[in-house]
Amino acid sequence: MVKLTTETMAKAITKARTHKPLVRVVEFRHYLVTNKLTGATYSVVFTKQGAGKFAACSCAAGVRGRVCFHSAAAAGIHAQLAAERLSALTF
Repeated sequence: MVKLTTETMAKAITKARTHKPLVRVVEFRHYLVTNKLTGATYSVVFTKQGAGKFAACSCAAGVRGRVCFHSAAAAGIHAQLAAERLSALTF
């Protein structure tokens, strides 16, 4: 698990925009991210503990506790889904 902050995500977001991986939703907070160049697929899971937001990715960088572009790509989809869920709760 790695804590997601603006600083830790900056480089990963730039790399995700370059690679443009395919993100598929397994369920809320669980995503499969496929690298289009290599065809490798990794699992990304988000959790929230108090005010902290964390991600875990099954890729080599994620296992070593670093923020990877797979997590950054999935975070974009996750943020969109979270906003949709929140707006569905408000009338």
